[in-house]
Amino acid sequence: MLLNKFWRSTSGNFTLVMGLGLPAIITAIAFATDVSTLMLAKSNLQNALDAANLASSHLGDLDITRNDAFDRYFQANIAGHGELGNAKATLTVDRGINFVKTKAVASADVNLNFAFLFGKDKHIEVDASAVESNNQLEVVLVLDNTGSMAGARMTALRTATKSLLDTLEATKSPTREIRASLVPFVTAVNVDGDEFDPSWIDMDGKSSTNGVNFPVIDGKRPNHMALFKQLKLTGWTEPGWNNTGWKGCVEARPGAYNISDTPPDQDKPDTLFVPYFAPDDPEVAQKPSASCGNAARYYNNSYLDDGYDKTKLAKQKGNLLGIDLSDLVGDLVTPGKSAKEKVAKYVAPANELITETGTPITVGPNRACPTPVVPLTDDFDKLRKAASEMTEWNGSGTNVSEGLSWGMRVLSPAAPYTDAAPWKTPGISKIVLLLTDGENVVYGASEQPTKSDYTSYGYLSGGRFGSDDQTAAARNVDGWTKSVCTQLKNEGVQIYTMVLQSDTAANRALYSACASDPSGYYAVNDPTKLPDVFQQIANKFSKLQLTN
Repeated sequence: MLLNKFWRSTSGNFTLVMGLGLPAIITAIAFATDVSTLMLAKSNLQNALDAANLASSHLGDLDITRNDAFDRYFQANIAGHGELGNAKATLTVDRGINFVKTKAVASADVNLNFAFLFGKDKHIEVDASAVESNNQLEVVLVLDNTGSMAGARMTALRTATKSLLDTLEATKSPTREIRASLVPFVTAVNVDGDEFDPSWIDMDGKSSTNGVNFPVIDGKRPNHMALFKQLKLTGWTEPGWNNTGWKGCVEARPGAYNISDTPPDQDKPDTLFVPYFAPDDPEVAQKPSASCGNAARYYNNSYLDDGYDKTKLAKQKGNLLGIDLSDLVGDLVTPGKSAKEKVAKYVAPANELITETGTPITVGPNRACPTPVVPLTDDFDKLRKAASEMTEWNGSGTNVSEGLSWGMRVLSPAAPYTDAAPWKTPGISKIVLLLTDGENVVYGASEQPTKSDYTSYGYLSGGRFGSDDQTAAARNVDGWTKSVCTQLKNEGVQIYTMVLQSDTAANRALYSACASDPSGYYAVNDPTKLPDVFQQIANKFSKLQLTN
């Protein structure tokens, strides 16, 4: 009976269970503490090694100074970490003329409660590597200035560009030359800036594409530069090179020259650059609000009165074209109309001219022509000023291949720009940063005979895009863009690509392939983050950095 009561008694069960379970609980807590200690120890050892490695990875250090700095920083950073026992570190250095690469390895024993359970795991090892390059830099920023960049995007682009230029300037030294260039683009690029040379330009209408959008009259095809001069004589007041009214944009060259860095040669007319001349569009009576605007389906660039007075024209002096200007009408023909009923006029009396508006929506032969290229220079004040003057330009579409082609020409040692070092020169790194905020597109007048606004390849209907379909033409521009990237990479150029609020599947495929490495593709969804991304990229090629 007494024995049965003893076995059925429940008093003291908790104490009994605790007595039996407490050792297991304490062991679990201690084991968890050991795991945490091991992780913390590895983190502290890694931080100590990173700090020591960075402190000893400068090009200017002597070997004895480098090793001393490494030891001092390592010991200072493990001091106070009692969990690290018998900590040791070694440094290996690979030093060249223009770079230093360091590799460091550290090990330590971790003081644990249950070291016997961890066995060899209580001995930890970490490694770190760093590189500092003293390569000279040639950096080209190819920047989208199309109309969709208006507002917050353009503000962010100006800020980001200035920040990057500040970083580059800060890394200059008496032994390290750093130069940069700006290439703003829309559908065309403006070359009428520093180092401009008229010998690049087809002044005399020799190229096979000069004047193709105009009718041949008396066996002659109008020459774009002559048209600008004629406009000036008849009252066109816009300033430009040599007071001709030409702002400085050029058209893409024909054939394979379009995306090459082949130097312009007066003896080879198709290697010359044709002055960009956007013809006068017809007035659109049924859609008057579309004229001089930014409509996708209708004409956008009507700047001359479609009526003309043959008597007034006959009295004009200084006919540079040597032809009857009253017959200088465009080839924008309404089906079934005769030549005399063609509706686009290109030259008119002074009182019938409408000059460009000076706003981002430009009207006239220089429609959608951005600010000029700034070729490679170490004058960072000049670069910052040019960056601050960038603005958006509506109309004509987006042609990244044209911007990249001029970025390549800036980096090429051959004309038109000749200040760059030869390709693959030891000790010189060539960098391209590309930014766009949309896919390549051939824009405007989709329901008109031209099929588009005027572009660096003329009108879509002209066939130079390889198709008269806007979507197919834009994909051909994608192909040219990829081809320029390949040419640059084959010459050893590092390419970083950024898309601003346009991380589409098409852009992701194109620009991640365009970048030197897929990690060099950046999708920026918030314009305010753009300066941070520019800074992040600049740090990759301008400063000392950990590589592991």
